[in-house]
Amino acid sequence: MLRRRFSSQQPVVSSAPSFSTDTHWPEGVLTIFRICSELDAPHESRYYGAYDKLLNYCFGNSFKYFVSPQRAPAKSQDAAADFFIHLVVFNQHGRPVLIAEIKDDSWAQYYASRRFSADEQMRRRYDTVLPTCVLPRLWGLSLLGTSLRVYCGDAVTRVLTPEYEPHPDPHRVLSPGFLEGEWDLDILSQGGFDKMKEIIADITSQDV
Repeated sequence: MLRRRFSSQQPVVSSAPSFSTDTHWPEGVLTIFRICSELDAPHESRYYGAYDKLLNYCFGNSFKYFVSPQRAPAKSQDAAADFFIHLVVFNQHGRPVLIAEIKDDSWAQYYASRRFSADEQMRRRYDTVLPTCVLPRLWGLSLLGTSLRVYCGDAVTRVLTPEYEPHPDPHRVLSPGFLEGEWDLDILSQGGFDKMKEIIADITSQDV
């Protein structure tokens, strides 16, 4: 009579990537961005799914945080050129802990007027969202493609950084170099990963 021999070794189960322990963006995130960038759709629409996945990865698998798209302002001088996607990360009490605005890559690369508009839209969004934040700080991500500019609003003093840079002369066209380089951090780079680590650590340490 044959006896079946059972191995004492347990099957190896590969663990899913975890932002809290990872030291760089997982290949899966980079692949999603690569695929989305090749879709035949407006740039903002391409990036929506990728950033939704990235933010959910950053905040983990628990039900403590959730990502929600928000309606863009109804009034716009140029609806086509001004189109963007606005995402908010809420905690389990429905309070905002992070905001993100996503636009086409060209906003960072070519037009000073678009960089100026992206900055002003981000500040207007803070005017609306910051009063409802219960954490000491409300972080914001202005994303022109994958080019990142980080904002931080103090919930007590209502001070927003980086400091506002007004139009030097409303009667003149902006200089091509206005706000150039302010979106010089690629969120998919190692520096972008490290910055997101810093932001998420600050949020989760305060949201107790």
